[in-house]
Amino acid sequence: MDKKRLAVNMAAQILAFAVNMGISFCLAPIIESQVENTYGFVALANQFVLYAQIVVSALNTMASRFVTIHIHQGEEKKAGEYFSSVFFGNVMMAGIFLIPALIIVLFMGQMPFLNVPADVLRDVQLLWAFVFANFFLSIITSVYGVSTYATNRLDLTSIRTMYGDILRIAFLFVTFAFWRPAIWLVGAASLLATAYTAFWNRRFTHQLLPGVRVRRSDFQWKKVRELISLGAWNSLTRLGQQLLDGVDLLLSGALILDGSASMTLLSLAKMVPSAISSLMGTVVGVFNPQITIAYAEGNRENLVKIIKSCNRILIFIMSIPIAFLTAYGEDFYALWQPTKDPAALQRLSLLAVGVLYVSMSIQVLYHVFIITKKVKWNSIVILASGVCSSVMSLVLLTHTELGVASFPLSSMIVGLVRNLVFTPVYAARCLEVRWSRFYGDIALGLLSIGTITALGLLSRAVYPVDSWPALIVTGAVCGPLALVLNFFIILRKQERAMVTDMVRSRLKREA
Repeated sequence: MDKKRLAVNMAAQILAFAVNMGISFCLAPIIESQVENTYGFVALANQFVLYAQIVVSALNTMASRFVTIHIHQGEEKKAGEYFSSVFFGNVMMAGIFLIPALIIVLFMGQMPFLNVPADVLRDVQLLWAFVFANFFLSIITSVYGVSTYATNRLDLTSIRTMYGDILRIAFLFVTFAFWRPAIWLVGAASLLATAYTAFWNRRFTHQLLPGVRVRRSDFQWKKVRELISLGAWNSLTRLGQQLLDGVDLLLSGALILDGSASMTLLSLAKMVPSAISSLMGTVVGVFNPQITIAYAEGNRENLVKIIKSCNRILIFIMSIPIAFLTAYGEDFYALWQPTKDPAALQRLSLLAVGVLYVSMSIQVLYHVFIITKKVKWNSIVILASGVCSSVMSLVLLTHTELGVASFPLSSMIVGLVRNLVFTPVYAARCLEVRWSRFYGDIALGLLSIGTITALGLLSRAVYPVDSWPALIVTGAVCGPLALVLNFFIILRKQERAMVTDMVRSRLKREA
């Protein structure tokens, strides 16, 4: 395992993640203050795109796997065939989705389920046009992102993505300051950022994979069918995940008497858990190229070692925000949302984050199903989990007094059962190792979260938090202490070297 390259990739990925989250956290209230009561149409447009992406992912989720493996097995010709097949397949999919996108944009005013006010209809139409254009450009150029993945240079894409986010916020700042503030500018800014990233990804492909090009002669329907036959299961996985995490807001708004209030409360309570999940995905994504390369090289023992290292790095990083949310969540919500019930927000938030207590330690195992091409049973289980969670939510909602808590509670119960009973066992089977190989990582993660939570509760008893400065001081003191504890207790020698390299690369970048 290339520890220095992994450290550089992780530093770049986390930096890009931090910039994106900071922009996203600040952007919504700014736009809403400038263009009142229209920002919800941005989320609604993105929801439409999300469901389209579930379909498109059937072709794209396996592209990185096939190109990377054939590159590292010295089969550049086959890699190019998959590369070109994915590109032209995406072009055709974009053409198919273009028709419904045009219908929605052109006839938006006649669609009652959208309910767009007449005075903002033109702006919302332009917004959706840019959002859809951004989607089309993203899927057509997505295959160019494979180059940095296949060569384990994720830092290149991360930095350009960060620059794209900065370009997006700069565009909005300038246009809002010197021109008429309009909601469609949000879509235009996203399209600009995507075009910038796509340009650099294409350039990186020419530099890193000079023998891989988009060639009409390399397009093969056989390759498209092969990718879709495997990727369709990943689409089912995303659909199941959407049932687990994405329909609770819709159902709470429709089925609970105080629907809008409950939906708002649940939405606020899920923001921090969602940010933690996104960070976890960022960290896991750094390891995926090396896991794929190790699999391509046929070194099973090295592959398992990389997976175990990833699990420990995940525990090292992710146990801290999870534990601090557990210990200080109520204080945070009292400061962040003073008009809401902080205790209720904390209860919902802990239910939403509950599944991460286990999945945090084994999240990388989901990539094992992709590289081994054994995605079928994982997809079926996650889809079944989504259905079970939705049914359980409705049962709890109608037969108990839990109210809006029914939704995150159901997702947590189903998610914990799946990640304790199925995921580690089936991943071990796919890797042909002992069935219990990854349960030690789960226990280690729970130990880390429990220890840091105890530290936070003790600190909270000694130094109560009743203001933002107090919360910041607590984080500044307890956070590094928790990192030091995890550094020596959770990490082994090789992971410590990796973290040290990451810090050194960051310090050199700032020097």
